[in-house]
Amino acid sequence: EIATGRFREDLFYRLNVIPFFVPPLRDRREDIPILADYFLRVFSGEHGRGPKEFTSDALDLLIDYSWPGNVRELRNEIERLVIMIPDDVIRPADLSLPNGNTSRASTLHEARAQYEREFIVTKLKENDWNISQTARTLGLERSYLYRKMKTYGIEK
Repeated sequence: EIATGRFREDLFYRLNVIPFFVPPLRDRREDIPILADYFLRVFSGEHGRGPKEFTSDALDLLIDYSWPGNVRELRNEIERLVIMIPDDVIRPADLSLPNGNTSRASTLHEARAQYEREFIVTKLKENDWNISQTARTLGLERSYLYRKMKTYGIEK
């Protein structure tokens, strides 16, 4: 970066007086629950949402994930959960970890349920949470859509 002129050489040497190493999040898995809880509290307050908590299975998925984007990726995932998940409890199906959540679903049924929940929520938002319109869009009876929403804990 110095050679290309994108980083000042004098600043590099000034900062390099005391080199330090920040390990990647995947090497500090014990920090994930603490960081996740912190981000949940911060974003719940910022977005005017009630407090949320993770199920132990959801927290295990967060801990097991490799986090190639480090803390920034964890932060973004937690903010997405606060905004998108209406429940107070965050379950494994709520997570959107690439190659993590779907492949970790222990059965096809769980993977299908995860996708179905996300699809219904997306359609509800597209229709401004109008149940009748969403049911028509999905080709479902209104009563069946209500049952699915109850099953997946979907609330406005």
